[in-house]
Amino acid sequence: MIVLDQVSRAFTEGGRSRVVLDRFSETVATGERLAVVGRSGVGKSTLLNLLGGMDVPDAGRVHIGDAELTAMNERERTLLRRHRIGFVFQFFNLIPTLTVTENLLMPLEMTGGVDTAGRQRARGLLERVGLADREEAFPDALSGGEQQRIAIARALVHAPDVLLADEPTGTLDEDTAEEVLALLDELTGQGQVTVVLVTHSMAVAHRMDRVLRLGGGTG
Repeated sequence: MIVLDQVSRAFTEGGRSRVVLDRFSETVATGERLAVVGRSGVGKSTLLNLLGGMDVPDAGRVHIGDAELTAMNERERTLLRRHRIGFVFQFFNLIPTLTVTENLLMPLEMTGGVDTAGRQRARGLLERVGLADREEAFPDALSGGEQQRIAIARALVHAPDVLLADEPTGTLDEDTAEEVLALLDELTGQGQVTVVLVTHSMAVAHRMDRVLRLGGGTG
């Protein structure tokens, strides 16, 4: 599902170039759940941005299934991202002025509109994350764990091929993090979606199928 072939990416900081990824290659199989760990600055977030088409490498190629992101223009990458990739963020990124249901339906709105089947899928996901009774609530009325559960449901409502998760339990206490991870296991454990999850926690990482250590360190 995911192929990175000899990918390099550098950034200019203080007038100097800093190489983050240097001819990096990796393959993630369809349905595999990969955890990415490493100390700060080794390129974990850069890797997610490249996979999500929000950034492009200086050299090398990035494929999502049969699509080569590095051969696409910005509009083409945006359309692929909307249809085939789901995102879960550390700080949830729910829109505060929208209800739970409205937040959940956003990916469908961006990919052609919401039909009856889409609403049924959204409702089913709300039930699976245990928040069907909060559909008209606004994000600020929810706990951190509830917000992250909604964020996970939103990331999956359009049935993406790939789920990218950036420290999805980083702001949660241990018990709430465990609940969110159990939910993530349940919703992605059937091999229907490929997962790349960045985390500083080895306990979280070892819940995935495989662990990739960037830069030879953990973090």
